[in-house]
Amino acid sequence: MYIKSFLLSILLMSCASYKGEKKFKMQEDIAYGDHKDQVADLYQVPQKNAPIVVVIHGGGWSGRDKYDMYKISESLATHGYNVFNINYRLAPEFNHPTPIEDLALAIKHLKEHYSEEFDFNNLALWGYSSGAHTALSYGLKEDNHVKAIVSGSGPYDFTWWPQSPIVTPYMGYKFDENIKGWFEASPINDLTKNSPALFLYHGEEDRLIEHSQMTALAARAKLLGIDIETHSVYFWGHAGTFIFSSESVEKAVHFLEKRLN
Repeated sequence: MYIKSFLLSILLMSCASYKGEKKFKMQEDIAYGDHKDQVADLYQVPQKNAPIVVVIHGGGWSGRDKYDMYKISESLATHGYNVFNINYRLAPEFNHPTPIEDLALAIKHLKEHYSEEFDFNNLALWGYSSGAHTALSYGLKEDNHVKAIVSGSGPYDFTWWPQSPIVTPYMGYKFDENIKGWFEASPINDLTKNSPALFLYHGEEDRLIEHSQMTALAARAKLLGIDIETHSVYFWGHAGTFIFSSESVEKAVHFLEKRLN
């Protein structure tokens, strides 16, 4: 336990990666909206009409930023993907569904400015923790034309935590004040037979967001016939999976290679 804590403290600002050989160029802090937090880093590969992956950081909807996802973004770019790694407006000042709206605005910005360069028929999302919730909440809507979603250690059913000190400020009201709202904000309830391909990964020792959140969503997805793969990370919990599980990143990249043209 002490070894885990020490390693986590040393590597807190890092994350797992899986680098390839392809080249890319990166532009920082591209504004996709008017708010100071509506900025993103663009990783662009030289190949015309390469797929685009939009990346969403975690932090309980209330903290952290896109820097957390830079290694995942580089991993994708070095395997031939354009990447848009976004910041978004944070709770408790901004409540649900603000991050989802910001993700939609970021994708709209990309389509308006890069329609001739990126292949939006091969659009994917990748989020971790609260970012995974945002990715699924947007991508599972049938009219959004997302082809694949990578979701790491996400909260998929808010009703499991009616007293949550993290979900409550994000929602902006208590569970008992609007149970329907918490239910509708849970992406597990957005699954349909037409949902995009899903890759879920989750630490078996996660005490912040239980590993069973993944297995519950995966079971429902399989019953609906959705194309889904899962990966359980041995030994690590929530932060440890993000920092150390390069295997998860590698498996996710290979998953996207199979689903995106």
